[in-house]
Parts: sequence; C-alpha cells; structure tokens
Amino acid sequence: MADSDIRKGHCLCGAVTLAARITSDGIMACHCQQCQRWTGGGPLINVRVADVALSGEDAITHVRNSEWGERGFCGTCGSTLYWRMQDGEISSLAIGLFDDQSGWTMKEEIFTDRRPDWLPHFDGASQSTEAEEFAKLDKYLEGDAS
Repeated sequence: MADSDIRKGHCLCGAVTLAARITSDGIMACHCQQCQRWTGGGPLINVRVADVALSGEDAITHVRNSEWGERGFCGTCGSTLYWRMQDGEISSLAIGLFDDQSGWTMKEEIFTDRRPDWLPHFDGASQSTEAEEFAKLDKYLEGDAS
C-alpha cells in the first residue's frame, strides 16, 4: 500500500469526520472482552493510521476502561472511532468509518483465547493470546516499544 494513501470517513451521523494516512494494508481484529462489549459482540476491527485529521472533536467522548487505554466514540451517534493509549496519538481507527475499505486484508488477531466459539478465526492472520498481548504491553510501558 502506498505510504501516501489518504482515506476519508465519518461516523454514522457525520458529526465526526476524518482523514488519515493508511500505514498498512493489514487490518487487525481485537477479541478482548472489552472490545466485544464495545462493538456489541464481535471484535474491534481496525487499521493502522498516521497523520489523523479529525473534525467535530467536540462530539468525541472518551472512556478510560483500563489503567493505560481509552476508547473514543461519537457522543452523538455512538459510533466506535478508536482505541489508544491514554492521551496518546491515534494510531488505528475502526475500519467501518472509512468510505473506501478496499485493498485491506485481515493480518492479525489479538486476544484470540477470548474469541467467542461461534466466531471462526481469520485464515492467514497471525494469532496472539491475552497473555502475549499483555507481555507486549508490559514491554511498551517499560519503554521498550520493539
């Protein structure tokens, strides 16, 4: 995917609009229990981004459900927008926000040991468990982002 791939999108009601540079053709599914509740049952599916430009920021509500992360959603219509480290940069956005979702493939599934039995895995996607993800988080919080 070209590094200059800028895509636009918006929440369900249009109160929040966005443009972001897509940094990967791979999308990720998070199966943690918080994401399942946040999305209504399925995983949070997102794509990595950079240089995010948002309008309608006054409509965005943040909820902190852990010691490190926060979720952003439209306070008007409830659309899922992103998960990020608290007060951090937005590095991924929910794919359903984008007008053009072409060219993406499922590359990664995380918290796979929390995936509901009724939901099959995505063929070809890497898999990591809750323990593996928390080990990565611990390394990140210790300053080792490798």
